[in-house]
Amino acid sequence: MNKLLLLIILAVAVTGCSSRKDFYATGGSRADGSIDMAYDFKQFETPIVDINQAKKIANDKCAVWGYERAEAFGGKIVSCEARNGFGDCVAGQTIIKYQCIGNITPSNQATVSKLTTTPAAMLTPAQYKELRVKALMDQNLPYSEYQKKYQAIMAE
Repeated sequence: MNKLLLLIILAVAVTGCSSRKDFYATGGSRADGSIDMAYDFKQFETPIVDINQAKKIANDKCAVWGYERAEAFGGKIVSCEARNGFGDCVAGQTIIKYQCIGNITPSNQATVSKLTTTPAAMLTPAQYKELRVKALMDQNLPYSEYQKKYQAIMAE
């Protein structure tokens, strides 16, 4: 009986714990139409990820840039961020690259160029918001910071 209990405890300890991991944007390029989505993991963890969450965030980011949608390149990059004294990876990151698909909508570009030639006093509230969003996109902020500022502009 004691041996069975010991084997069960050992099996649980060796297999590690499963834990849900959320994706976040780590980088990207509007010009290239690419987004890097990542999640972090620790030693002995078995990450449980929702790939649809990564796709939704990438789709949202691509839509802000004027693209239609995002698709995963395929594959992933796994890197070790910290090692213990024995050389084992104790913390790492997995990155999945997404490509924005579809041409940047010409209507967005025409509207932006029309906005920049209009004096500020003559802008409608919607045009003013759009101009501020365009300026925000040019700042190349991290996705989470961009989302906060974008939501603040839209809430006005």
